[in-house]
Amino acid sequence: MQKILILVLTLFCQAGLAQTRVASFDTSGPIEIPMSRVLRHENIIKEQKRIDKLDGKVDQFINLSANDDINTQVTDVIYRKTDVMRYEIERMTADNNTKIGYLRSLHELLQAIGLNVKNKKEILPSVPLMFESYKSIMQLTAEQKTIVPVFEQLPAEAGELLLPLLLQNKEEPAIRKLLFLKKVKADPSNIIQGIDAFMNDPFADSLISVAAVKIPLQVYTYAQATRTNASKIIRRSSDPKVQILVQLSDLTNGTLYLPFLDELLSKNLTIDDIKAVAENELLYYRLLVKTQTKYFMRMNNADTPLLAKELFNMLERKATDAFVNVMNELHDSPDPVRMRVSDPLTSEEIYYLLVTTEEIIYTSTYTKLYDRMMTRFSNRRGDSLLMAVHFDKFKKFIKMAANYNRLDDFLKSMPEIRSNQLMFAFVQGLQKTGTLEDAVDVADSYGSITDVKLQNFLMDQVKENYETSLKKQDRRGEVIYNILQTLFRSSLDSTLNLSTALGIPPVYKVDYNSIADSTGKVVQQVFFYGDEDGIISFRSFMGLFNGKPEWNVAMGPEWVTITATKGKPYVIYANRPLDYKQDLDQQAQEHLIDYLKKNKINPTFVVHRGHSYHLKYTIQQMMPSSRIVMLGSCGGYQNLAKILNVNEDAHIISTKQVGSFSVNEPILRAINDKIRNGNSIEWIPLWQQIGTSVKTDTRATELLKDYVPPHKNLGAIFIKAFRKATGEM
Repeated sequence: MQKILILVLTLFCQAGLAQTRVASFDTSGPIEIPMSRVLRHENIIKEQKRIDKLDGKVDQFINLSANDDINTQVTDVIYRKTDVMRYEIERMTADNNTKIGYLRSLHELLQAIGLNVKNKKEILPSVPLMFESYKSIMQLTAEQKTIVPVFEQLPAEAGELLLPLLLQNKEEPAIRKLLFLKKVKADPSNIIQGIDAFMNDPFADSLISVAAVKIPLQVYTYAQATRTNASKIIRRSSDPKVQILVQLSDLTNGTLYLPFLDELLSKNLTIDDIKAVAENELLYYRLLVKTQTKYFMRMNNADTPLLAKELFNMLERKATDAFVNVMNELHDSPDPVRMRVSDPLTSEEIYYLLVTTEEIIYTSTYTKLYDRMMTRFSNRRGDSLLMAVHFDKFKKFIKMAANYNRLDDFLKSMPEIRSNQLMFAFVQGLQKTGTLEDAVDVADSYGSITDVKLQNFLMDQVKENYETSLKKQDRRGEVIYNILQTLFRSSLDSTLNLSTALGIPPVYKVDYNSIADSTGKVVQQVFFYGDEDGIISFRSFMGLFNGKPEWNVAMGPEWVTITATKGKPYVIYANRPLDYKQDLDQQAQEHLIDYLKKNKINPTFVVHRGHSYHLKYTIQQMMPSSRIVMLGSCGGYQNLAKILNVNEDAHIISTKQVGSFSVNEPILRAINDKIRNGNSIEWIPLWQQIGTSVKTDTRATELLKDYVPPHKNLGAIFIKAFRKATGEM
């Protein structure tokens, strides 16, 4: 047999390596590799380099973890230990096929590591243990001993990566079972996905019972696929929880019943009770509200009902589709027609309409519903209403009331001691929630409060919470309340520079050079939608440019390109509001974005022109270059965090209430002129200029008050400051 020398190693194994060496290995002297195994070694070397390249460069250091110790250990495994293992395999006293098998499995091990470590960085710390386990498997297999103890010591994910290397080992079924049980113990959400392989094992039925409590939605979904083994295991269960899920899975509209699963299990409701109201929007919504108030009271006592989140999601969906969207769409109709759908609702039921539809409710819909809610409650006491709903979503309610200028009215509906207690609770415990939503709501609300006495009360409460956080060394609380008191002070002191005080990028100014590309050109992108309002909005928008000598307009089949003919290079791209019923507006947006990306055109000024329920589609398509973002839409005041995820330093213009052509156009005209003339945008004087330009239009002047310029957008500034302070920016 022809032989070729591909490795001459003078490795001297350390004591630790020698102890774990496979039996019959000889690690002294050079290695001569037969041609039949050369390709196996070359494949391993290629895989080493492929893994090395995962961090962006091949430099014999694998830098995939924030922990340098882990990176060093992984690098040692991929390079040094792998090379030692290749050496040891070649020095084995074994036939050619056995050595080929070991080299192939070593290559497969590296492939498994390479495929997983980049996207599953939690695997990285286990790589050294995986490699040592692989060596143990080789040794134990050679000695014809059990390899089960090796897998007992491994995390489930690491063990699964080694499974393909067992080469039809007779212990493979037992090891698969071991790893599955280990995996579902750590995370029950894995039960249903893997249970079918263990259909005949006694633990299968017990795991299905666990799944019914931990992941009932998965049990419901898999039960519907009646021909699968997973469904058969579910359907044979005698557990009452599982059986109810099976019954629901057999119903054509079972998703309407699922949110009430906890009530069904506790026998507070029957399937017939739900069936009696499921097809009636009013009665079904009424049952949702009744159950939500009950669930929230339980959750306050650390007792979370099954599928409580799904019940609230269904409540939100029905409030939107069956009620608020109906009233929004009838905004031009007389009140008796427009508001008819809310006629039978109680104050509590209207309350949930308000707090669940923040992002889509029209201002006029909100104000009319608010008035109905207050007049229908006995004695018109706001505190009594909140007690009736157990203060569920009360911070969201206060934030919205402030934004829609109804907070003063709401607080005056109760004794002063009650209103003080309410606002005290409004600013308490902001650091204890899992998100920043409540803290952002407080920041947003303060910017809408005009009552000086209430402003001072909130300032005192925030200051007190900040000092308490300092004493308790509560870092999250310290950051949240420090930012809030700084924002509150800035509302009263115009000389306070928020950028300096909070250590964030400038909020009062956008430098021209920061929005121009390398050629000095600025690009704006405008999103239009193809409903009736979008068509009217587009026509109004084009009035800014058509027939104006300083602009050149080129109308294409799907978008318009508007180019400045005077001043600095400035191009505006806007998709046409084509028929939304055929998704032509969406196609136009997608094709425009493809064109921009293909030509490496990066918009730095993005404008949303459409209803608030379209806004999520605009945000999804925004490019990271978006530096100025104008949300000229109803409800555009929300979604701040999503935009800041696209560009962490975006300057956001939003509206608390109704977006209007009479305000949008003066804002766009003023910004366009600044950009075309190559000027930086300073928000304070610019906003004063816009106010002057609309002062002869009484309605526009009033609507402008509800627009929030970037330097006054306290919610957005709060998010920026928090991310900066905590290192999340």
